[in-house]
Amino acid sequence: MKTMIPFLAFALAACGAAHEPKAINSWLAEPADLANVRRIMVLPFGQESDVQADCNKVRDAFVAELQKLRRFEVVPLPSDATENEQLNRSLSRGRISSDALVRLCNRYAVDGVFLGTVTTFRPYQPQQMGMRTQLVSVHSGAPIWAVDAIYDANERTTISDVRHFVEHTQRDDGNLHNWEMNLISPQKFTSFVAHRFVGTWVEATAEQ
Repeated sequence: MKTMIPFLAFALAACGAAHEPKAINSWLAEPADLANVRRIMVLPFGQESDVQADCNKVRDAFVAELQKLRRFEVVPLPSDATENEQLNRSLSRGRISSDALVRLCNRYAVDGVFLGTVTTFRPYQPQQMGMRTQLVSVHSGAPIWAVDAIYDANERTTISDVRHFVEHTQRDDGNLHNWEMNLISPQKFTSFVAHRFVGTWVEATAEQ
């Protein structure tokens, strides 16, 4: 409990500032490259060697946000799929296996695969989650959407972003500090990060 008090005090101290989303690194290809990617598959997420996260729960949060986007048909990943292992191995070597992409395309009739890696994870307060994601077109074999960011609840920019997220996406339940639960609950914090990552698609396409 002693470690929790300074964290909450720091979070509450950020209440008076204007709340706005945190700037994160994201890239989106030109509209012509995006047009033919409609049916995608979200592969099992990986993690850096020194990270211990529940990648299945993180992946589930991203699948939920991608479905809310209503831009893609998200194809379920069959339990016997093995192509993701080859893709993850090739990504760890700095390249994407074109053979695995072609097999995915032929077997499941998908236009793209969504890949994610947890780069840092702290499930206790103050929470932290770093992610690196990319959507790869099976037609070109190249990424068409990439996001890389770290959200740290120990930083004012993340706290401000969480408050902005709650104010604009969640219904007011009368609890003055409802937004704090997003900094305390690992599930809520993961959902927040997934929402912000997927939200970069909306922001980028609005500018195109």
